[in-house]
Amino acid sequence: ASAPGRAHDAAEAIRAGGGSAAVVGSELRSTEAIGAMVDDVAEELGRVVVLVNATSAYRGEPLAEITDDGWSATIEDMLGATFRVSRAVVPGMQAAGWGRIVSIASRSALAGVAKSSHYAAAKAGIIGLTSSLAKELGPDGILVNAVAPTQILTVKDGVPSIPEERAEKMARSIPLRRLATPSDLAALVVWLASDANQYVTGETIAFTGGAKT
Repeated sequence: ASAPGRAHDAAEAIRAGGGSAAVVGSELRSTEAIGAMVDDVAEELGRVVVLVNATSAYRGEPLAEITDDGWSATIEDMLGATFRVSRAVVPGMQAAGWGRIVSIASRSALAGVAKSSHYAAAKAGIIGLTSSLAKELGPDGILVNAVAPTQILTVKDGVPSIPEERAEKMARSIPLRRLATPSDLAALVVWLASDANQYVTGETIAFTGGAKT
């Protein structure tokens, strides 16, 4: 299924469970489009007080092959989008006196990754943005954190994102002896974004199952 299709499926599942959900799209390089998206969400569901930034634009390219346009696009699609959407929702959070922002960074932002320096740099920028916003917005009751996961094992249309043999090899280097799943990551994000979290802000949590390299 396409990304919009999966979003609609998730929304239907939320509604079936008694919750409220809306699917709204936007061009994340456009301040005007993002503003319209936030207005649409507020109209459907109420003021936005929780934001999860989860953008990815991974490109495997050695340094010599990264063009200026490729560098700019990667930064804009991740760091730029995170900045613009955060800026759009913060006034509503300030008015409410409560807010939670959680951004998905990457282990590569902390440890580096060969042949994708633009990706690692964009994700590292998200970590810097997180730390700065936490200091700026803390007095307003807004907590801002990031999560830096290692590779997540996903399944799309019945096909795992990592072949079984490679996944088993990777798991042997992880103290928990398994790769993380989307549900593992979601559980942490939900806690950070909830009222259960009252004092954790400005942090980037390494999500690696205990692996440190």
